[in-house]
Amino acid sequence: MPSKLNAYLLSAVMLVALTRRALGAPTALTESPAGDPSGDEAQEEVEGNPSDAVKAWIYAVSTLSRHEQEFEAEFHHFHKYNILDQYTITWLPKDCPSSYNKEACLQWLAKGLFTYTAVLKYVAKEYPNQRILTVAERDNLIQHIKDKMRHPEHVTALTRGQEEQLLRNIDTPTIYNRKMTAHSILYMFRHFLIGGQRQFRKWEQPRRSLTNKGITPVTYQMLKS
Repeated sequence: MPSKLNAYLLSAVMLVALTRRALGAPTALTESPAGDPSGDEAQEEVEGNPSDAVKAWIYAVSTLSRHEQEFEAEFHHFHKYNILDQYTITWLPKDCPSSYNKEACLQWLAKGLFTYTAVLKYVAKEYPNQRILTVAERDNLIQHIKDKMRHPEHVTALTRGQEEQLLRNIDTPTIYNRKMTAHSILYMFRHFLIGGQRQFRKWEQPRRSLTNKGITPVTYQMLKS
């Protein structure tokens, strides 16, 4: 019984804190500097001279590098970051399936970016100062995807009706659940971006490896007789 009472009191305290935040000034989730990687991003540092495409993904990932600290600070450390695993939105895209070839993976990444662009509008309602929305909306990530595709015409944005349906699918009436949903979207988007960065690095690795080793790719020409 004491443990149940403690859990109830903890929930009540959190609800009061969140209600006060909702009635007062919105909590700002800040954008970190592009050169401040942490966690998984630190392991993904690019060797040599990264392409513009890889730089675009690195920057996108860096904008969420402080999300863990911001989440735990908002909830006064009542919740640890990994609790967001329990709030996973199953239909949001994660890593590109290993069975996909390059073209299919590029299409998957493009569709994922359009999906996150839609649901990040939900985040913007809860946290108006969260600027990650502009990262998803930037055309350069989509353009870098198209540049690598054999059939870029297959990349199409969601219709307004499709976006509205996605937003309805995640809507919830309670303050606490709305905020946890918003954080879950950012949590999943961060991992999606890390996966996209990893894919682009992998596709460019052979070219960078040759360049870094000072090896010039051999080209052959037909000799004139």
